[in-house]
Amino acid sequence: MKNCDSKLVKLKIQIGNSPLFGPGKVLLLEAINDTGSISAGAKKIGMSYRKAWRLTNELNKLSKNKIINTNTGGKGVGGAYLTNFGKNFLKIYKSMEKKALLSLEEEKNKMEKLLLS
Repeated sequence: MKNCDSKLVKLKIQIGNSPLFGPGKVLLLEAINDTGSISAGAKKIGMSYRKAWRLTNELNKLSKNKIINTNTGGKGVGGAYLTNFGKNFLKIYKSMEKKALLSLEEEKNKMEKLLLS
């Protein structure tokens, strides 16, 4: 099977009445994981700091277990990181996304062929 186009599907998950979990929150989680900071993570993906904080709070309210731990304190003291629970949550989402992309690849190719012929 060919490599899947990551833009083929934008997977959004809703469990119960919880807010949606999708590509924007995934990008933020990955950026926080990479940078160790909500501020730096938001900047990395072109998101406002205020929106990043709002999404961080939403993410932590999804479960009884925190997804992101934050440390206040400013330069050199503060920071944020994904908990083990958060890393596992992200891993499961990425697995679901990959499976969805793989399952739709054949139909996408048929649609492209139909539209471009």
